[in-house]
Parts: sequence; structure tokens; C-alpha cells
Amino acid sequence: MKDLHIVIAGGTGFLGTAIAEQVVRGGGRVTIITRQTKQLARAGSESVRYVSWDADLAAALEGADAVINLTGAKVGSKRWSSKRKREIIDSRIHATRALVNAIARVAHPPALVQASGLGYYGNTTVPSTEAMPAGASFLSMVCKLWEEEAMKAAEYTRVVTLRIGIVLDVHEGALAKLKVPTMLFFGGPLGSGRQWMPWVHRDDVVRCFLWAARSGKAHGAYNLSAPEPVRMSTFARVLAKVLHRPCFLPVPSFALRILLGEQADIVLHGQYVIQRRLEMDGFRFNYRDLSTALTDLFAKP
Repeated sequence: MKDLHIVIAGGTGFLGTAIAEQVVRGGGRVTIITRQTKQLARAGSESVRYVSWDADLAAALEGADAVINLTGAKVGSKRWSSKRKREIIDSRIHATRALVNAIARVAHPPALVQASGLGYYGNTTVPSTEAMPAGASFLSMVCKLWEEEAMKAAEYTRVVTLRIGIVLDVHEGALAKLKVPTMLFFGGPLGSGRQWMPWVHRDDVVRCFLWAARSGKAHGAYNLSAPEPVRMSTFARVLAKVLHRPCFLPVPSFALRILLGEQADIVLHGQYVIQRRLEMDGFRFNYRDLSTALTDLFAKP
């Protein structure tokens, strides 16, 4: 990755940080577009620099190999009021539109690697490939609108959309929340346990974004989840086994609905996703088996 220059929009989250670290470790450079003033106040280095969204984004993209778009309000951090739903959509659309407009003004436009989610398909119980249409849920609408905005850059450059599954990381996301009750001997599936969980190891996500940024063959939408999806009940059982804990206390769907409202869709809806295009186009997963992935994650410092 020597001489690689990657721009990451929304690069201060756990995925953006991990991608940036990987690029720098390989000898490349990273530009992070952020609204966090604390990040902008840093002196930075030759390898990493921070740019405000209010800056000239075209200038920030000049000379970059690819821009990775991870920006957007977190869907699971607050209850979904009408106002919060608007924030979730607008934060993605407005930032992506700004990036596309900047790409259009660059003499040699960088590739756009766009984040999306497997929530695109809604609640699916049949195998879903990239050819399947968007579902009808709120998350489906968010993903669809986000992808449509990003695809406007296809007039100027190569666009890759990565529909990300449940990213496994011990400090962030679903696994960080599920490990706590399991370690306290209260582990069990959420809801019926029959919903599909299209999981993916954090390191494979990082590798895939960089593969998409560098591979001229990569284009269009890809399902980014491990080749072996599991149901929620299996996930809970494997997690408990890896942590040497029991798994016997399911959380009923109605309780999650009372607690979270419509936001419960995040854990009660599942996506039975078939990942095909990635491996057909040359990407290889390091973590294909759930037990191996969880064992590796909990073994890390």
C-alpha cells in the first residue's frame, strides 16, 4: 500500500480508524474529513491529515486514489423519533452529495467506495443476492437513498457499494453489547432466535474496503458478510461457547419492542444474505467460520 492515498469521510469511527491505521501501516497516506473539532486541532503527521467538511473538498480529494464514505448518524445510538429518522437520512444524503460534487470537480477523480448495509434487503428469510431489490423497512429506505446518491458519481469515476453485515468487534457494535450479558451468565438469543445474522469480522471489512479502493475490477454493489451466515440462536450459542458461559435466557420480541420501539428492527429483523460477487471478483475472506472469528477477536488484547 506504499504511496496509496485514501480519503475517508467520517473516518473517526471504529471502522474509519481501523482502515486509516492499515493504510498508514502499509506506507500510505490518509486524509480524514471530519466535523470533530478535536480531530482538526491535532497537529497531524505526514501520513494523516484532517480536513473540515467546510473546506474545499475537491482540493482534499486531489491526488487521492479513492475516497471511502462512512459518514452518517449512527442508527442504533438513539430511539427512532421522527426527528432522529430525518437526521439519519439527511446526515448521509447531504455528506454524500457534497462528496459527489467534489469528485466532479477533480481533474483525476478518485474511486468512490460507498458504505451501505444489508438492511437494504429488509427482513429476509430467503437467500438474497445483490440482484434482489430493496426492502420496505426504514433501514431499507435509508440504504437505498444513500446508495442512489453515491451512484451519481458513476458519471465521473468508478463506484463500489459495500453492503455491510453485522461487523464483529469486541469494543463496538452488536458484539460489544451482546458479550456483556453473556459474560454475566445471562446470555441468550434475541427475539425468536430464527432471524439470520449476516456477520463479518472487522478485519475482513477493513481489508475489503481497501481491496475495493485499489482493485480496478471492483464495481457496483457487493454484499459484505462472511460466506457462512448463521441464525441468531446459533450466534448466541457459539458466543457463549467461546466465552465459556451458558446460553439459556432468550429475550422475547415484545420486550425489545417495548424497550426500543421501531429501532428493535435492528435486532429482530434478519437478512439471509448470500455473498457471491466479492469472491467471484477476487476478494478472499480470512474469517469464514463464526467460531474462528469470535475466538480470534476475544484473543486480541
